[in-house]
Formats: sequence, C-alpha cells, structure tokens
Amino acid sequence: MTDRDLIKKLTNLKEIKPDPSWLKANRDSLYSQISNSGATNLSTWSSFVINLKSALKTASAPAVALASLMLIVIASSAYAHLLLSNTKPNQSLYIAREISEQAKLNTILNPVAREKMASQFAVNNAQDIATVLADPNFNNTQEIEKLNVKFNEEINVAKNSVARLEKPAVQNVAVSGTATSDEVYSATLSKDNSGISLSGEATSTTVDTAISTTTKILEEAQNLFTEKKFQEAVDKIDLIK
Repeated sequence: MTDRDLIKKLTNLKEIKPDPSWLKANRDSLYSQISNSGATNLSTWSSFVINLKSALKTASAPAVALASLMLIVIASSAYAHLLLSNTKPNQSLYIAREISEQAKLNTILNPVAREKMASQFAVNNAQDIATVLADPNFNNTQEIEKLNVKFNEEINVAKNSVARLEKPAVQNVAVSGTATSDEVYSATLSKDNSGISLSGEATSTTVDTAISTTTKILEEAQNLFTEKKFQEAVDKIDLIK
C-alpha cells in the first residue's frame, strides 16, 4: 500500500458514522458513571472539620521540624562548650567556642550560678590567651595585639563577676553564720571541677578574705601579663581554676 492509498483510506473514515443506538447507549453509560462518582453535599460543620484537619496536617510538618531544630539548638548550647573547650584563641574555631559559651550562659537561670560560670569562662579564656602568647613560635604581630586586649577584657570580666558575688555572699553569712558553695564564689584555694569553693563554717571576714584573695590573684596575673611574663601569668591563673 502506497502512502497515497493510506491517505485516501483515512480520508474515507471521515464519512463513516456510528450507529445512533450505539451512541445513545454509550452516552447513557457515561452519564451514569459520572453521576455515581460525584461527591455528596456536606454540611457546613463537616466541611469545617475536613478543612481544619487538612490545615493541621499541613502545618504539622513545619511545626515538627521547628521543634526538632529547637531541641537540637538547646542541646548543642548546653554541651557544645565542652566540645570546644580546648580550642585556643589562635585557632579558627575559637569564635565558635565563644558563641557556645554565651549560649551556655543563656541556659542558666540561677543568677549566682550564671555569674560563677561566666567568671570561670573568663578565667579559662584569659589563661588560654596567656598560653598562646607564651609560645615563642607565635609571632603574628596583629594577632598578638588583639590577644593583649582580649586578655585584659577577660580578666576584667572575671573580677567584675567576683565583685558582684561578694555582696550577697557577705550578707548571707551575716544572717546565717554559714555559707555554701552556691552562696559565694570562693573561700579557700582548694581545687575541684567547678573552681574554688567554700567549705565548712564561714564568717563575713572569711568570705571577704576569700574574694579578696581571688581578686588579688587576678590582678597579679594581669600585672605579669603586662610585663610579658606570660607563662608566669598562666601559672598564677591556675591557682584559681
């Protein structure tokens, strides 16, 4: 069959007309199927419930995702500072350490505990800065200038925290005659994981002496640092960690 013959036959198909009875039967069948598959009319309340469920389902996925993200943020803020605690001021991740420490402080609701933690962070940072500068191979002039400024800022933060803890500690001792580690920053130079702590009976004189001792050590470390005796400053700060 040539292409011309095929075209001719296809053209003749236009002249073919289906049987009217067949058309009517198929049309009636199609109408019946459309009628049976149509949705029933819903009441106003039913329509509202369906729409509400759809909206909640749509909103649930973002809500769950947001809740999961918040949980991750809270968990990381509580523990990230531990993972980054060994990061030194001359390393690129040091900024992450500072951010994680601030995030940790924001999770502490007790003002005394938060003040003590802020002081501990400042002392640790100051000692790490002195450790970096004590390295004779570290000779980045621009970084050295920044770290000198940063050291004094951290020491001042620590001294201010001790000063803020001093007044409530002395008042508490004056009333009860006894102080605990939650009430004062330090009393003796005994070391533990949380820094200097007060143990046993205490008087206001004892508390004053303890805080004055801590402040004095910080000032001595600051003076040693100014004299560029960096390793001696590190050892001095180690007395109050």
